[in-house]
Parts: sequence; structure tokens; C-alpha cells
Amino acid sequence: MTTINSREDFLRALAENPQWREAVRAQLLGEDLLQLPAKFDAFVERMDAFVEQMTAFVEEQKLHNARMTAFVREQTELNYHLSGRISALTNDVGQVKGGHARISAVSDAPGIVIDMSEDKNLDLTYVRDVTRAELGIIVQNASREGIPTRELRSFRRADLVIEATDDNGPCYIAVEASFTATQRDASRAQRNAALLTRFTGRPAYSVISSVRNDDNATAEVAAGNVWWHELEERDMEVE
Repeated sequence: MTTINSREDFLRALAENPQWREAVRAQLLGEDLLQLPAKFDAFVERMDAFVEQMTAFVEEQKLHNARMTAFVREQTELNYHLSGRISALTNDVGQVKGGHARISAVSDAPGIVIDMSEDKNLDLTYVRDVTRAELGIIVQNASREGIPTRELRSFRRADLVIEATDDNGPCYIAVEASFTATQRDASRAQRNAALLTRFTGRPAYSVISSVRNDDNATAEVAAGNVWWHELEERDMEVE
């Protein structure tokens, strides 16, 4: 029989009797604490599995992000080239529409004179279209002092210059044609009219010929700075 008289005797008895040690341990710790190591081991095992899954997910996400980055880069490059092509196509269409507008204006030169005469209550009579070669001769024979070369070149390339007569005799009508007239068209028509008067001494009228006008061109028409010869879009359709 084991006699216990001191702490040392008690500890020695626990060391010599494992079943006592387990009984004391159970009394001191309780069931929850006794199960803690096993639960912790299970928790560690689950965490290891979770970390492994997360590591695999992160690697997969990295691959996905890399593919998305490459896709975005390719899409950005594609959009850039596509934007350039659309812009070029838009410019081409604009040039074609502008060309049709000029053809329509030139083909209806007598009609421009008739409509303008009625609308402005003028006694205008169509005489002929002035060729670009004639405009070059007018520039060559006139004083060009103070006029930039680029303006003279633009003047010679006017969309349409009509020789007509009004109440006071011979005159000119400077026409700039466009599908949608802008401030540039209105300004060119006014400048060409002013140069015609300067070079020839004859009065000249400024006209824009278009299907529609932007706000600036509309304001120029409303102010009486230019007259608007309205084109019909159907007249410019290709047969």
C-alpha cells in the first residue's frame, strides 16, 4: 500500500501509477480540456488543407489575371486600330459626301442664281461658271500684296465661282459647298467674295451650298453674312 505524507510522495505515486496520473488529470482538466489536443490537431489538419486549397486558388487566379491582362492589352490594341480605321472611313465618307455636294452645287449653278435672286429680291442673271484657270489668271494679273500664298491657293480652288449680272452690272457669286456647312465654309465664301471684289472691282456675293448647316454656319446665314443654297440629299444619291 502506498503511503503519501508529502508532495514528493504524491508526485512519486503518480509517476509510479499511470492510472492514478490519468485519473488526476481528468479531475483537474475536465473533458473539454482533455479533448483540446485532438481538436487542435484536427484544426491544424483542416487549416493545412485550407491553405493548400487557397494556394492553388491564388495560383489559378494569377493565371486568370495574366490571361485577362493579355486580353485587355490585345483588346486595347484592337480598339486603337479599329478606331483609326473608323476615323479614316468617316473621313473618306465625309470627303465623298462633300464631293457630291460640290457636284450638285456646280450642276445647279443657274438655279443658285435664280433662287438667290428671288430670296434676296435682287435682279440677278446667270452668265457662266468661272473656271479655276480663269481664277488663276485673275490672281496673276492682280495685286496680291499682303495676301498669304495659302489663301491665294485656296481662292483658286474655290468650289464654285459664278459670273452673273445684277442691277449695277457684272458681278460674281462665290460658292462653297459641303454636305454639312461649317464656319470654315462660310468664312471661305466670304473671303473669296472679298478677293473677287478686290481683284476685279466688281461686287461679289458669298454663298454656302449644303444639305444642312452647323450652328456657326446657321448663325452666319442668320446674320446675312452668307446666303444659304439648300441642297436636297436625294440629289446626291448615286444612281
